[in-house]
Amino acid sequence: SGPRRNRSADVQVDDVPKKHRKVSDDDAADDAEDPAEEAEIADEEEEEEEDDPIELLKAQGVSEDVAERMLEKADGDLDAAVMLIVEHQELEKEENDLAKVMEESLQEAEAESQKRRDLDEERKRSAPAEFFQGCSFLENLGEDVATALFSSDAKEDVIAILDLERKCRQWYRARGGDVADYFSRIAVKAVANVEHEGKGGDESGEQGNIKASSMEIVHSLLVAHLSDLQDAVLSLPTIPGTIPAIFAPIDVESKIETVDLT
Repeated sequence: SGPRRNRSADVQVDDVPKKHRKVSDDDAADDAEDPAEEAEIADEEEEEEEDDPIELLKAQGVSEDVAERMLEKADGDLDAAVMLIVEHQELEKEENDLAKVMEESLQEAEAESQKRRDLDEERKRSAPAEFFQGCSFLENLGEDVATALFSSDAKEDVIAILDLERKCRQWYRARGGDVADYFSRIAVKAVANVEHEGKGGDESGEQGNIKASSMEIVHSLLVAHLSDLQDAVLSLPTIPGTIPAIFAPIDVESKIETVDLT
């Protein structure tokens, strides 16, 4: 037999899988990317990105969605798409400016409206006879009874009745007469329960001051009517669009005219 050969000597380095090789520093350096090559690749990618029409349009300060829509609207014409974006931005700015002006106007109007409401509330309490001038309830009370009520614990309830009369005459304009009659009847009932000091005993025939006890009776009567009014007016009607039945014409004589607290 011939001489034995060392098999390992016949195995070339290139035949060994790379992962099993002992990599030298020189080999590692060869495998590393050339910095110049990396820079060239990066430049190419940047150029490709710069050439992307969507990226160019986004540089105008719009979202990708807007850029795509404008490019599509311009049939792919980049210059036309840029002009469309400029028009879009100008229109958007005008809309935003208009919305801002409208918001400011609404805030000013609301502030002015609130100011008027506050002023009305103040006038209601400081000068109710003047503020509610023309109301049927007030006119039928008479000046002396009205003045006495506004100077008593009944003041807030009297103001509430007057306020409700105003609203009802606005809400039910078509039946304004019936509404006015109803509030007139309340006033007539109130006056019927008023008693004066020295009434019938004063030779001059002039009436004295209103008795405090009768004012309590009148107040109780007004509270009862106010409760009925609120229940009738603020509740949903049985038939939509109809006037509350409480304002239907009635025979005044059939109603109780006085209140007995005993």
